Amino acid sequence: MSRFLKTLLILAIAIGIGLGVSKLFEQKQRFMAMNEEEQRAFLADKIGDKVPEEKLAEIQDAVINGLRNRKS
Repeated sequence: MSRFLKTLLILAIAIGIGLGVSKLFEQKQRFMAMNEEEQRAFLADKIGDKVPEEKLAEIQDAVINGLRNRKS
């Protein structure tokens, strides 16, 4: 019985990891489909209250430029 439970636990962990990876990939695709203004608003919503305003603009610029370079 213990072997069955271990196998079940490993299967549950693998499924959880798979679901997490697929959710991250879906969020990445949604973010990539946004225009620059929407991306900036998204980043401001996610991290705006955690960093100062000047740093937020720097982070937004870095992310947007990184995405532009990656698409090209």
